[in-house]
Amino acid sequence: MTLSGIITYFGLFGGMLGLATVLMFGLRAVKLI
Repeated sequence: MTLSGIITYFGLFGGMLGLATVLMFGLRAVKLI
């Protein structure tokens, strides 16, 4: 696997993980309010 391929893979994975984390914290914040 090339370096650019690794960066792209982790970029996509990190983006999805970040989105899921934001959604989880958002739902928790709504429940707390």
